Amino acid sequence: MKKVLILGGGFAGLRACKLLAKSKADLDITLVNKNAYHYDSTGLYKVASGDEAPERLMFRITDMISPKVHFIEDDVVKVNGKDNTVSTKKNGDLSYDYLFNALGFEPETFGTPGADEFGLQISDIDNSTADYQKIQTTLDEYDEFKDPKLLNIVVVGGGFTGIELLGDLVHMVPKWAKKYGFKKEDFKITCIAPGFLPMFNKKLGDYAQHFLEKKGVKFVMGDTVSKITADGAYYGKDDKFIPSHLVFWTAGVKGSDVIPASQYPDEHRNRVAVNTDMSLNDFPNQYLIGDVSAVKDDKTGRMFPTTGQISIYEADVAVNDFLNKLNGKSAVKFDYKSMGTVCSLGPYSGIAEIYMFGMTFKLKGCIVPIFKNMIFKKNGLELGNIRTMLES
Repeated sequence: MKKVLILGGGFAGLRACKLLAKSKADLDITLVNKNAYHYDSTGLYKVASGDEAPERLMFRITDMISPKVHFIEDDVVKVNGKDNTVSTKKNGDLSYDYLFNALGFEPETFGTPGADEFGLQISDIDNSTADYQKIQTTLDEYDEFKDPKLLNIVVVGGGFTGIELLGDLVHMVPKWAKKYGFKKEDFKITCIAPGFLPMFNKKLGDYAQHFLEKKGVKFVMGDTVSKITADGAYYGKDDKFIPSHLVFWTAGVKGSDVIPASQYPDEHRNRVAVNTDMSLNDFPNQYLIGDVSAVKDDKTGRMFPTTGQISIYEADVAVNDFLNKLNGKSAVKFDYKSMGTVCSLGPYSGIAEIYMFGMTFKLKGCIVPIFKNMIFKKNGLELGNIRTMLES
């Protein structure tokens, strides 16, 4: 019986759990995750804006995994590749024959002063919940002091998380205006970013930007934030200042900090370059999947972006390769084909590029949230079971 250790209960980790438990191989499978629950990280912006309760994104891990999988709730500290062990905070060193490292992502601040201390980050349930609590506290202060500076939000970053957050924020503003007695136009939302949704074509990107501008968002494109303080954000070459107690940092992510602590080779921004079967040359009994792995796209020469969709695919490749190894078969090749990209602009609009039947469908408007909901359901089924899908 081979001892298989899986680190991380996100998209890649849970997918690996499900496939390994379904296999006929004689395996002793253990999953280690720092929380007793899984959360859909693609919906965290809804929690941060207050549009959705955190419980709506949370699923108890023991309800999702097979009884064949032993679950340990603990923090991973370090992977000891030469010893085939993983150091944890509470349970000491755990041994393995094969390791699936799927430890997920953390915010990347690029050393920007104040971003870690004062920036509101969206990377897990805890900080997303704290973000909305900060919004509520700030609005309560406005209710008491009527200081217009308290009605300012700055969003740093023009990628998925930042733009989807903007869509939810403009959806919430009318509710806040009614509750706290201010005009909708008095609430200022500014987005500072070097670019706007570069993964979409210009037509769809322009639609999304104009949609948000009509809702009151001001865009400062082509600039970067140089410093964040408790009172606001500085940006551009001239260090222009926007006063705000609410500065969201959505400008980038990196892999888990366990990666540099474990001294993996070929590591950049806490992502490790892997073979096309998701394994490592230095440690062939390890697979790195999800946000901690880096796989080159032969068509572009760049690394694939980290998304939930590709994390699930990477888990499929890694598990199939592992099972092939056990049966003396050849390695599995990486042949990823994206099914499309969807970006919400609040609960009732969005943009999307869907790839089906050899064609590309470019969508915008109220039809997009339907596809977004379908993705949530699909993820629930691929990671867990029918119950998870219905609750997604």
